[in-house]
Amino acid sequence: MNDRTAEPQVASVAELARMSAWTVAGSRGRWITAERTLDLGGRRWVVGLTPTVGDAVALMLWRDDDVVAHLRGTEAVLCATAFRWVTNLLAGRRWDAA
Repeated sequence: MNDRTAEPQVASVAELARMSAWTVAGSRGRWITAERTLDLGGRRWVVGLTPTVGDAVALMLWRDDDVVAHLRGTEAVLCATAFRWVTNLLAGRRWDAA
């Protein structure tokens, strides 16, 4: 069993909000942004989620001042992706490692 099989599955912004390292802002009972900042190896990484049209969500990854990834999809899929990106970065792997 590898160490990655034990990673928790995160499927909502509400779950991210329960983690102290994530900042979730909202208005009128709805979340507007969810963000996690990492300072690693002299670089500043920001993983951010925001709702878009309908039920769609946007996920963005910044490295310093550059956007290096941008995805749109469901909250469940993109929260899991955001969590995986953070896990990878913290483990010293490429952010997009499988």
